[in-house]
Parts: sequence; structure tokens; C-alpha cells
Amino acid sequence: MHSPHQSLQRPKWYLLPLTGTSTTELQQKSIVLTRYIQQYPHVSLGEIAAHLGQEETGNVFRQAALINNTEELAHQLAADEIKNAAVQTPRTIFMFPGIGDHYLQMGRGLYETIPTFREIVDECDAALRPYLNQSLTELLYPPPTEPASEAAPAAGFDLAAMLGRKSSPSTDNEQEAKLQETAVAHPLVFSIEYALARLLQQWGIEPDGLIGYSLGEYVAATLAGVLTLKDALTLVARRAQLIQALPPGKMLAVPLSQDEVAPYLSEQVSLSAHNGDALTILAGEADAIQSVQQKLQNQQVACRLLDTTHAFHSHMMQGAVAELTKLAQTITYAAPQIPYLSNVTGEWMTAKQATDPTYWARHMCQPVQYFSMLRNLLGQAQNYHLIEVGPGQSLGAFAKQHPQCKPEQYALIYPTLRYSYDQQDDHWFLLTTIRKLWLSGVNLQWETVLSNGSDLDPAKLEPPLQFTSPQDNASSHQAMQQKDRGAKRRQNRLHRRGNSR
Repeated sequence: MHSPHQSLQRPKWYLLPLTGTSTTELQQKSIVLTRYIQQYPHVSLGEIAAHLGQEETGNVFRQAALINNTEELAHQLAADEIKNAAVQTPRTIFMFPGIGDHYLQMGRGLYETIPTFREIVDECDAALRPYLNQSLTELLYPPPTEPASEAAPAAGFDLAAMLGRKSSPSTDNEQEAKLQETAVAHPLVFSIEYALARLLQQWGIEPDGLIGYSLGEYVAATLAGVLTLKDALTLVARRAQLIQALPPGKMLAVPLSQDEVAPYLSEQVSLSAHNGDALTILAGEADAIQSVQQKLQNQQVACRLLDTTHAFHSHMMQGAVAELTKLAQTITYAAPQIPYLSNVTGEWMTAKQATDPTYWARHMCQPVQYFSMLRNLLGQAQNYHLIEVGPGQSLGAFAKQHPQCKPEQYALIYPTLRYSYDQQDDHWFLLTTIRKLWLSGVNLQWETVLSNGSDLDPAKLEPPLQFTSPQDNASSHQAMQQKDRGAKRRQNRLHRRGNSR
């Protein structure tokens, strides 16, 4: 199934955890680790990471270095602030975006280095072959035009690409255009998001709740146990094919509230999404949407046409309702095992809604009530770890703009996949978020975070890394013996005094 350019590679980046019962103990461990690396610079980073992961006991004082070479370790540990994870850890919410921010080579760095992610993507690929008639991974991961750099990912953004001014070879344009086809984009984004969510779960990050935007709700429903993976892939793939066969349409982002945009709605123009207090999406026939765009521009209202093929979540989806409902009625559903919010109502999904086969047709045609979904989540007077499980950071950005999002919530919103114009390494990007979560108190299954091959066997670390020397252990043992002898002497004295009375 794998072509030669997709062979599994050894990771370039490793996350090294250090914990202690006090800042003093942690600082001492940091010194010991730094000296060890300086003395044995050729020891495998993987073996060191595995050893430290085995040492990690959930102590509240934490440090973590994310490095791809031993020279960086001392600098990072010296510059890194020790975190106290004793405070109550917020609950975790996975947020699944829809299409729009996906791109060629999305998640390739994870696919090539993390076995679990690769296995799940390949499982989805195999199940989707009857619908796509081609390999999902070959579409998404053609051979790179240039070898990937192993340098530190400090280059940041590709400004030309971010502004949409970067020219690409014609082959790249053709490949990217293929990924924008609805029949390809929807199952592709679903597969990557589902694989990424399962990876996070394997690493020990379990969601307390889920939010899925548009297509993302299918991922949420699958992770919640409402749909099996097989049924979800069938629904997503056939839904995408049905939509692709519909007449094309356009979508317009408008900086107006739901009430303010109401006068522009008509039989040809639908409200497609309510994303913010003053951010809505309109969808409909191309001429009608362009007419609204012109009216708004004449009124000095800045608005933007979205790069989409169809008018999603609008009246123009009605032509696919009958076939989608017919397919949905052949599927067995279950009540959610993890709470998630409904695009259709903006409320928490009930068991009745989740098991109603007509729900997905309404979901396809009605607007995404993301603003209401955030209100029902953020209005519960607590902060959350909001993890955007998919490409980009749009859902997190909308969350930060919500009037009920407190300033202290901002730092608890995390991405997992870079933007297309971001030049950072995929694995490094994800591990950066994992590092932040762990330092904030989220406990991880380190043996799964660090497992990627035989070189990650802590027993292979040679020479051994010891945070306490044999002399320290002997001194500690002698101190315990002296303490025990002192306690026995006190008991004997008390016993003699009792007998003398």
C-alpha cells in the first residue's frame, strides 16, 4: 500500500519530560541531565526520552524540553520556567474543523513518523477506496519536490503563500485542485482529524466534550460512539459525492450579526453559518451572492467571497436530502458516550437527536450554529483546554472572539496541525501543544507518546542515567537506619518509664 517515499521514518523531534516533588529536586535533575548529555553527546535522544518517560511519576513540578539535538537541551532547560501542575486541570474539549484549511501534504510529518497515526489513516484509506477509486494517501502525499529540512522550525510563515501570491508548478496546482473537489476533500479531512483524535487519546488525552464544525460533527459523532468508523466513512463519502453532483454555488463571509444580515436573505440566499457576534456566512446561487456582495460593499461593509465549490449548509443542498436520508436509514446509531454539541441546534446533542437518521439531512441544509455552540460551552463558568484537532486555527480564533470567552481562556486554546503557509515541522508543531498541555497539568501516557521503535527502549540507555548517585542512595539508607534506631530507643525509654510506675 505504501510507495517508497512514504516509508516510516525515525522522528526528528523528541519531548523530554522532567518532574520533581519540589523546585529544588527538579533543578537538581535538570543539572544531572545536562551534565549527562554533555558527557555522552552521542547517546540516542530516543533512549533518553524513553528513560525520562519511564521516570515520570506525575509529580506536580514539571519541565519539558522539545529538541532534535543534544546541544539544545542545556539551553532549553536553563531558559524554561518550572511549572507547578498542582492546580486543578481544566476539562478538555476536542474541536473538529470543517473543510477550507486543508492542503497538500497536510500532516505528512505525522504520517511518516508516528505509526498509530499512519495506521488509522491507512485504515480510512482502505475503506474509502470503493468511493474514491484511488488512494487517499497518494492524493495527499505525492513525492515532495524538495527534501524536508531537519533544521529547527524557526522559519515561521511563508508570507507569499499566506497572502496567496506564491506561484507553484503546474503539477502542484493540479494536485491541490484535486484536493479541493468536494468528493475528495470531505473524506480526506475526516480521515486526518479522526486519526489525530485517536492519536491524542492513545497519548492519554481524553476529551470531556466535543465540538464539530460542519463536516467536523461527523468526526465528533464517530469519536462519541454514535457512528462506527465504517458507517461514518460511508456517510461522509456518499454525502460528498451527492453534494459534488449538485449545481455549484458561492459563499460570502459578512461581518454582521445574525439579525443585521437577515434583510439580505431570500429564496436564493441562505444563512450558512453563524460564527461570531458579528460574523456570519451567506450561501446561495452565484449571481445572488455576488449581488449581496455588491450591496454590502456599496454600504462600506467589508465582505469576502470564500473559496468553495458549493453553497454548503443552504437551500442548495436540498437536492441531496432524499438520497442522504435513504442511506442514513440503513445505519444503526448509538447514544453519545462523550457529550458533543449539535451544529443544527447549538445545544448539547441528545440521544434522541443522535439516533435520528433524518438528522444528517437537516445538518447538511441548515446553518452551522457555532456561535450558539460556543455560548453553551463557555457559558458554564469554567475554563477548558480547547484543542483544535485538525488543520488551522479558525475554530480557536472564533472562540477567542466570543463575548463569553474570558482572557484567562485564551492561553488554553491549542492547535494541532499547522496552516499550509506555516513552514514548521508537523511533528514539532504537535509536540509543542502536547508539551503545553502536560506542563499545565494534563497527564500523559508517556510510553505511547515516546514509542516509535526499538531505539526507544529505556533499558538500552548506556551508560545508565541516574538522578541519584550510589553514594546518595547509601547516605539515604543510613539516614533511614538511624531514624529507625532513634525511634526504637524512644520506645524503649517510654516502656521502662511505664514499668517503673
